[in-house]
Amino acid sequence: MTRKGIFSEFARRFYRTYRHGRMRIGHSALRKFLNLWLRQNQEVCLRSGVKFQLDLSKGNQAGIFWYDGDADVALIWAIRELVPVGGVFVDCGANCGLMGLQAAQYRHTRTIFIEPHPRLARTIETNIRLNHFESRADLIEAAVSDSSGEVTFYEELAGDDGTHSIHADWQEEKRVLGKVRCRTLKEIIGERRLPQIDFLKIDTEGNDLEVLQGLAEYCRPAFTKLVYVEMTRNSKSICKLMANGGYVGFTTFDLRGRDLARQFRAYEHGGRVCFFRPLETASDCGHNALWCGKESSFAAYLRDLAVAHQA
Repeated sequence: MTRKGIFSEFARRFYRTYRHGRMRIGHSALRKFLNLWLRQNQEVCLRSGVKFQLDLSKGNQAGIFWYDGDADVALIWAIRELVPVGGVFVDCGANCGLMGLQAAQYRHTRTIFIEPHPRLARTIETNIRLNHFESRADLIEAAVSDSSGEVTFYEELAGDDGTHSIHADWQEEKRVLGKVRCRTLKEIIGERRLPQIDFLKIDTEGNDLEVLQGLAEYCRPAFTKLVYVEMTRNSKSICKLMANGGYVGFTTFDLRGRDLARQFRAYEHGGRVCFFRPLETASDCGHNALWCGKESSFAAYLRDLAVAHQA
């Protein structure tokens, strides 16, 4: 490891130690100070073992760098706890590929990355090669919706790099990136001859309902076992679609910051923890929801964990 690499790793560890310590202030200021001494482009190895090429000028990639990949710990928990070894993981709205790479690392999945942004698609390609996942990872550079063709794609300009969308009203600061190819999941399933989907992650910035509609007859627990979907738009319609397909929903407990990090560290040390509770109504849902078959072993397991957590 080079001197710059050693300093980068020291900075990451020092920041995480401070963030999880007793001090509740100064986290942002410390990160900004350490950033002054770091190169914009970084190659890191997360504690999961996944290697990443990261651009620290992009907010979500900087988050991966500083938080060691803990971007959505409830989702990471679901991947590690519920995805079968060797299963099929579809990362729809993959961004730079964090969740799909975690699935490939932890559960040795066959992973399908789907991402419409050309730059982020190249980042995924780089990270697939960096981890030697070429034999079981597949990248589709396209948007996903309920019909195929071409759509206008809008790039957000705020610097976070996480809210690019095919919907013009999704961001305040945006520009037209151009036309991108659009596919349906039904087409992709047939084209890739997928026998089933063990875990489908959908984060398509306002287009999540249309993605589910594009699953068509594959939107049933017998084929698509688990679905983790963003619920910030059309939540009632998503709930109705999933319930009609035979699914039951779970949403995350209201855990934030230190409490969330403490819960995840307990899990990593062998603790029996819970991140999800049964979803009662669409208005009861938080930012995301996890769906599985009503009578599945997944549903029974998640209910048992929720009961134990609330006892």
